[in-house]
Amino acid sequence: MLGTFASVEKKVIGQGTCVAYKTYSKSHGSLVFEHYKRELWAFKELAVDTKEASVQNHIVQLLDHQESVTSYHLIFPFYEDTLAIKMNGSAKNPQLAREFLQQISKGLAYMHRQGIIHCDLSPSNILIDDESSRMFICDLGCAHLDSGSNEGSQSVANEEVGTRYYKAPEHLFGSRAYRPATDVWSLGAIFLQLLIGYPIFNGESDIEQIGRSLRWPYIKEMVNYPDANKLIFFDDSNDPEMEEDSDQDDDFTNMRMSLANVLEKEQISSDNQHIIMQILTWSVNDRLTIAQLHNILAL
Repeated sequence: MLGTFASVEKKVIGQGTCVAYKTYSKSHGSLVFEHYKRELWAFKELAVDTKEASVQNHIVQLLDHQESVTSYHLIFPFYEDTLAIKMNGSAKNPQLAREFLQQISKGLAYMHRQGIIHCDLSPSNILIDDESSRMFICDLGCAHLDSGSNEGSQSVANEEVGTRYYKAPEHLFGSRAYRPATDVWSLGAIFLQLLIGYPIFNGESDIEQIGRSLRWPYIKEMVNYPDANKLIFFDDSNDPEMEEDSDQDDDFTNMRMSLANVLEKEQISSDNQHIIMQILTWSVNDRLTIAQLHNILAL
């Protein structure tokens, strides 16, 4: 399987053990090398060194890493399926959605406790063990330190990361400070896709992606996002139809209704609607935390 920065190949080693070899080619330049270094760093920081730790924390175990003349290699247990494969066909799957939410939120909780943000949570980056139905977070090549931590506050990503359909809106606007809310948005977007059978945000460019998510409310903190002022739909200073004393709460409610209508149309349960509405908010500060989600799920 060929990815953006690396290829993954199934190999049999030892006495018939199947493993996944993830290969970063040295010929592909410095950006690929940075992803390899970042992924190796993240796995070492997470210290998921045993199968038991992997199962408990829903993060794939790094078995070994190697270097050859032409490549860098990361070696993992082999899993046949990913969540993306399970989702193929666009069928609604509420049971899989709930299993995903419960398991992967635990994996994110562990990562965030270690001060690491995944930054690219997507269905392709969730492995599934067919025998046990356990899910594992993989592909940490985009991982960064939590920007809110003491160490992470001094570290801002130099490049754009994330898969567009699941990328939090603050990053569509160019923010490169990564917090747990970054992963929570992705978690919610995947959860909703499993419930309704299609991605709710499916723009072919970042601008189109922003446009598709405009059913969610504009919030004051967005003025701090890089280049947000360049988007005409946030500049109402010259619009004669805008009333200076407009009721911000009413605007918030009216724009919020569009998402609520989608959930009603798709007959999403009230419990799941409550979760989605609290996760898929543009406000980083108001977005549900993993701890709050676990309280709701009674985990």
